[in-house]
Amino acid sequence: MPHRLPQELVDQAIDHLWNDRETLSACSLVCHAWLPSARTHLFRDQRLTGAKACTRFEALLESVPDVARYVRKLTINEPMSATYAQNWISRVPALVAQLHRLTTLELVGLHYVSLRNSAPETLAALSRLTALVFADVYFDSFADVHILLSAARNIRDLCFYRVSWANPSCASYKKSLPVTAPPPLRRLVIDSWASSEMLRKWLIPSAEHLGVRTLMVRWRERESIDALNGLLRACGTALESLYLELPTSIDDVEERPTLHHNTNLRTLEIDGLVVPGCVHWTSELLAGLRATHLEVLAISMLVLSIPSVSSFDWKALDEVMGQPDLAETKLSLTINLAVHSSNDPRLVKEAVEGSLPGVRERGKLLLRCA
Repeated sequence: MPHRLPQELVDQAIDHLWNDRETLSACSLVCHAWLPSARTHLFRDQRLTGAKACTRFEALLESVPDVARYVRKLTINEPMSATYAQNWISRVPALVAQLHRLTTLELVGLHYVSLRNSAPETLAALSRLTALVFADVYFDSFADVHILLSAARNIRDLCFYRVSWANPSCASYKKSLPVTAPPPLRRLVIDSWASSEMLRKWLIPSAEHLGVRTLMVRWRERESIDALNGLLRACGTALESLYLELPTSIDDVEERPTLHHNTNLRTLEIDGLVVPGCVHWTSELLAGLRATHLEVLAISMLVLSIPSVSSFDWKALDEVMGQPDLAETKLSLTINLAVHSSNDPRLVKEAVEGSLPGVRERGKLLLRCA
């Protein structure tokens, strides 16, 4: 009588093949005991690129319904064109409803369909998601965005990257838009030209306090800093890691960004600075910093010429880093020099180090110049 390996050893052996689809397919045909482990890796992450891939996956679910329980992540992408995608994207919501253990939905390069007439079970399926990614997605109306985000009310990870819509108004939506409790967000990525509208009409009205711990923001709207400040205020003391990139032309706007409420920051990264340029907001932002446990402050900038280095307020930065609460904070500076024969990284490095005597003496300066 042949000896049977313990199931946990079989599972562990197959786990080592997680990215070898050909071998996993072979394992799934060996015996019934090997099938669940093999299917776990074969179907965990599904990417549907185009109508044919969608049709094949629908046929697979129809012939082998058990496959649905292994799918955790679904990525929808149309490489041809947004117009072409409309013929099959309308089937995606119903497809999502079949995947009862789906946790992550990624929409990439799409003109997404409206959910206004979706069945209740479709919207209920979206509530099972814990991560939602939009990348280069176009909607007909902001109302469609609002419905989708409100239905996905349990998301902990949201990426909003280059999302747009034709109609910013919700007036055409016959029903009143749902007002839901804030989602339990822990990570939020915003990189879109219409971010303020999403914040004002969906996230901020539903939440006085957010549990976001990691926030990455590339803010494009210089006239809507108030919406950004509203988000930072709602994140409050929960926020631990912040990446911030603002337009270089915000020095003349009335409201400036502030981190006054984010007292538990551990890492702060400021990117996208151009020197010379409008960078005075950086000094004001850091002057209002109240984070007593900050471990790393990282600043990245593009320097156009060596003489322009002095236009950045290095003295104010050195004074901020000299505060007792920031005595152990590491300062990481990345300076990218514009390509020019007169730009010598060595000279820039010497100038910056000489402008930050306090940080240098404490041994907390990490400077990269290229």
